[in-house]
Formats: sequence, C-alpha cells, structure tokens
Amino acid sequence: MKRFQWPLARVFAVKQQRERALRSDLFMLAQDIARVREAILYRQTRLREILEHLATRSLPDRIAEQDVFMQFVGVEEEAIRRLTARRIDLEAARTETRRRFLEVRATCKMLARLREQAYARYLQEMGREEQKHLDEAAHVAYARQHAPAPAAEAQAMSRRAG
Repeated sequence: MKRFQWPLARVFAVKQQRERALRSDLFMLAQDIARVREAILYRQTRLREILEHLATRSLPDRIAEQDVFMQFVGVEEEAIRRLTARRIDLEAARTETRRRFLEVRATCKMLARLREQAYARYLQEMGREEQKHLDEAAHVAYARQHAPAPAAEAQAMSRRAG
C-alpha cells in the first residue's frame, strides 16, 4: 500500500512556519508598544508630580525652582514627542504585521482543508484498491472451488487423446 504524500506539504510547512514567525513578531511589537507607553506615562507622571511639588512650595522658593523646571519641561516634552512618534510607528508596524499574519493564517487554514480533502480521497482510493484485491481473491477462490480437480482433468484429457 502506498504512503500518503501530499504535493503541497512543503508549502504548508513553510506557511505554518511563517505564521509562527509573524505571531512572534506581533508579540514582540506589542511588548515594544507597551514599553513605550509605559515610558511616556512615566515621564508625564514625573512632570505632574514635580508641578504638584512646586505648587506646595512658598513663592520665593518656587520662582527659582520654576525656572529650572521650565527648562526641564522642554527636554521632557521633546522626549515624550519622540516616544509618541515611536509608538505611532510601532502601531503602524503592528497593523501591517497583523494584516500579513491574517493573510498567512487564512492561507494555512485553506491548505489544511485541502490536505484533509486530499487525505480523504487517499483513504477512499486505498479502500477501493483493497476492495478490488479482496474481490479478485474471492473470484480466484470461487474459481478454484468450482473447477474440476486437476487429476480428473488429466484423466479426461488422456481419454480424449487415446
């Protein structure tokens, strides 16, 4: 009996590998986005805390510290803008990766269905071949059972010849 071999098996394996790689990429992008969001939130919280601290200070102390804070805010806001731009880029990359992942996953599902159909056809074919061999064996057994014995046949031939 021949072994089941599907012609698209290699393509299916490559697509499955690609699906796993894209899933991993999506996970890594999600982690990167979370880290960037956390960094943005940390910087914003730190600015808010410093402002709250300045609000509790007396006016003469606050004016001197406020000047330093205003210089610091500019640097921090630029860092927050860069982080926000990075988050937007990462989210765009995640959207594109998700689109590719969904395409590959749909292809994998289609290939899996095609493989199941091919395997079902293979099993049907194997069943037909097995039934054909059983039918042939039954015909041969029936023919042997109902055929005259070889000795009787030889005697009949010798009578005719003689």
